[in-house]
Amino acid sequence: MKAKSRAGERKPKPRLRTIRKSASEIAPPSARDLERLRRAMELDIDTSEIPERRSGRATRARRSPEGRPITPSESAIRDAIRRELDHRQITRYELWKRARVHRPTLSESAVYEFLRGERQIGLEYVEALLVAVDLEVRRRNETARDARPGPRRVAI
Repeated sequence: MKAKSRAGERKPKPRLRTIRKSASEIAPPSARDLERLRRAMELDIDTSEIPERRSGRATRARRSPEGRPITPSESAIRDAIRRELDHRQITRYELWKRARVHRPTLSESAVYEFLRGERQIGLEYVEALLVAVDLEVRRRNETARDARPGPRRVAI
């Protein structure tokens, strides 16, 4: 909510000033400062206020109640895309660049996490990945005579 004065006008925000200094302009720490820092390093650290699970890159491996690692669910489409990347010797980065032609909002991390089985992505993004490696989805029971020539197919 924006701060307003009594007359209903917005209060001006205080100006923040950034100060830039090079290392040579900063005074060296005094002996007292160094001693204070050394004492602080020897103290126990209270981590009780730090949440157990934080969002970000470093996340703990998920495990079952028995302690075994949880493997990502199998996905015929994900596996077919990975096989096609190996077959064509295409990197995941190159796949992402090609798919962005069809879906500019597709993030690089979404592609990497999807291919690792850590994340699900929307149908339009999956379609962009399939087009990027020239794959299409068809039924398993579709015979060779029903299949039209063209892109390789993922049987589901």
